[in-house]
Amino acid sequence: MEKFYEQFEIVSKQVNISLDRIERSYRIIEKYFGTDWFEKHKKDPKVIPNVLEMVLLGESIFAVEKVGSPSKLLKKLITPLNSEEYSSARAEAQVIYKFLELGLNNVRYEPLIRFFRRRPDIAHNFNSDIIQYEVVKPRLSALDKEMWYERQEDLANKIVDIVKFGSLDVYLFEKEITDITINNIIKECPRFLVNNQESEYLLPQVAFMVFDPTGNIQVGGHKTSYPEIRSDCSGALLYDCNYDRSFKYLKKLKLKNTTNIARVSSVVGIKGEKRVAIIRIMRPSEDKRVAMKIIDKSRQLSKAYPGIVVIEMGRPSAKMGFWAKLTEELFNTKIYTFPSAVLLRSLHLGTKEFTWNEIIIENSCARKKLPKDLIKNIMPKGKIVEEIDPNFN
Repeated sequence: MEKFYEQFEIVSKQVNISLDRIERSYRIIEKYFGTDWFEKHKKDPKVIPNVLEMVLLGESIFAVEKVGSPSKLLKKLITPLNSEEYSSARAEAQVIYKFLELGLNNVRYEPLIRFFRRRPDIAHNFNSDIIQYEVVKPRLSALDKEMWYERQEDLANKIVDIVKFGSLDVYLFEKEITDITINNIIKECPRFLVNNQESEYLLPQVAFMVFDPTGNIQVGGHKTSYPEIRSDCSGALLYDCNYDRSFKYLKKLKLKNTTNIARVSSVVGIKGEKRVAIIRIMRPSEDKRVAMKIIDKSRQLSKAYPGIVVIEMGRPSAKMGFWAKLTEELFNTKIYTFPSAVLLRSLHLGTKEFTWNEIIIENSCARKKLPKDLIKNIMPKGKIVEEIDPNFN
């Protein structure tokens, strides 16, 4: 811990988290992982979002310990970071962490529900009711997975070999990326290096491209941020600023639901100057699987008590507002009298703190309604949906 003390002290001064809390999280993670978490998972402690991710994991494990140390959940939390078990366990632990922070009573993991053979992920008492939750973190859809991991990354890697400084946004018009699309875009990339100034270019029926030599851009979901090179030139830090051009162009191009991937690269110029290049590829996406997830997960909940399906939005390419709208349409069919509500959550690891965007959609046809006081309790900063903006992220 001593080798990170100086760095943790710097982070503590820059973010809204005390040094004691950062140190506690590190110690808890060290207790379960046994070795240096940053080194083991190739996370740089100089990058603030990495430290925030460590703190959130530590706080989540600490919360799990408080509800009786359910060994099953803790075992899943210390599996490899890229495993499905870890991903689902982290989502469950973060919900437990939130409930304990809100002061809810008798929070339990996978409790037995009377006269019901299945176990919900989480339950707690509220007044005279038991409130149950089933937590799900959907994967990328099959098409999004193929395009994201293969085509979008391939295109970003090819572009960064050409555009070695500044930032380039590529707004694709089609969901599927073909070899012809990639080749057409690569041919046009050198045009942005001629005058070394901010410029736009429309590649008809293929893409709209925006170049900025200063590097101003939204990176990897971190809204209103831009990169700067670290002193050792090994990567980029994120700093808050009030600039994010993506919203402007998404509106201009009428791209409502997009999935994006960013590639960050740093180089030393011929005069020894440090430069960063950021390439971001945005592609339309129409992931509509939310109804299937709600129907499937609600079967894990006892209909004798109010139940909520919690959907963590970290992986699906769909925006929260889009899935909230589809959820509302599902409930408006009046076919489904369960669950009582759906809670959509999206984690934001910023440069100051970690926060969640949240929307709760109540089922007006539910036989078991949620207590109004509970909704206000679990959504102190979130959005209780009345009129949904499909573009809400």
